[in-house]
Amino acid sequence: MHRLARTMGDAHVSSLTGQTLVLCRIGTQDYALPLDAALRIVPLPALTVIPDSRPEICGWLNLYGRHVPVLDGRRLVGDPPHYDLSSHIVIINGEQDAATPVLGLLVDQVYGLISHLPTAMHPLKRAEAAGNLFCGIIQHDHRSCPVFDVAELRRMAA
Repeated sequence: MHRLARTMGDAHVSSLTGQTLVLCRIGTQDYALPLDAALRIVPLPALTVIPDSRPEICGWLNLYGRHVPVLDGRRLVGDPPHYDLSSHIVIINGEQDAATPVLGLLVDQVYGLISHLPTAMHPLKRAEAAGNLFCGIIQHDHRSCPVFDVAELRRMAA
């Protein structure tokens, strides 16, 4: 398991100031989520599967003796489930306690960090946001990246 800043390194952070986002890939699409909500990145370990769990929960991760639900990023975005040993889990903290992990988000790859100005994100209205899963879209390397609404992810895992 790696601390996020150590995993990503300074070379992948852009020179803009503002909110920093973790960049990840799910299927063929790039996505982002706020760095301040991501505690760490872990490689895909063995997950404990609970029968009859909600379909978006692909299993439970034992993180230092604390079991946290792991949301399947592919299911969330409408792709068929698929993961292998190269997949990553982004550990997301609690809203009230930033040091406590409350859930994981399974993604195909975590590949960098980007800082952006607040005005660089196009906010999404509730009707546009696919069930409130995304709070906005940013542009990065000529690609549009939907930004996950972390509060909605926390609600889904509760």
